[in-house]
Amino acid sequence: MPNAAAEDLRALCETLVTHTPAAAITGFVTDQVPEPRSALILACVLQLTNTDDGARFWWQYAAAARQAAAAYCLYLHRLSLGEDDTAQWWHHQTDDVQPPPQTDTGNRDRLAGTSIAGASTTTTLRVLRHLSKHTSRPRSAAVTDLMTHMPTAVAVGYLREPAMELPMPGPNFARRIRTLLTAAANRPDVPSRLPARAEPPTHATHQPAGSPPA
Repeated sequence: MPNAAAEDLRALCETLVTHTPAAAITGFVTDQVPEPRSALILACVLQLTNTDDGARFWWQYAAAARQAAAAYCLYLHRLSLGEDDTAQWWHHQTDDVQPPPQTDTGNRDRLAGTSIAGASTTTTLRVLRHLSKHTSRPRSAAVTDLMTHMPTAVAVGYLREPAMELPMPGPNFARRIRTLLTAAANRPDVPSRLPARAEPPTHATHQPAGSPPA
């Protein structure tokens, strides 16, 4: 199960990153802190480059802002580590636990014939990760540039402020991300290949006391 969960997480991250418009990644609250949706995608980029701590904390940040996909990524992440109880805690943060909307019979019949329009987030994400396993799509130049830049930026952030829960990549981070995405806009895509999963980093976990399970 842990290996399958790790593969599912990487496939899901690849799908989310590949299919998210570049404009959706450029939203920032401050020059160093991305908006929740941007944080979800940037966390997925970090996961694809085996920067697990940075990915986990930005997923937590996004999940706290009700980004259900981020909670589901945390579920798969903890499941991949064999931490079943914590994994289930994050699974319950997805909208699977929310009651379905009330609709009349006509609306139910209409929705039944439209792909996954009435599906939960968990169901939708499961479909996405299943499809991504059987489809090879080009990785955009923007994604390639982000995967090159992000791990170094986060590592520098931890060196600058080791006590911070969220990785703080330093001044001009938002500007750098926008510049990368703009420069990559007119460059050709490259074949998408999931990198082999490396051993998790050995540096200390930046988990503050009293925070929810990660």
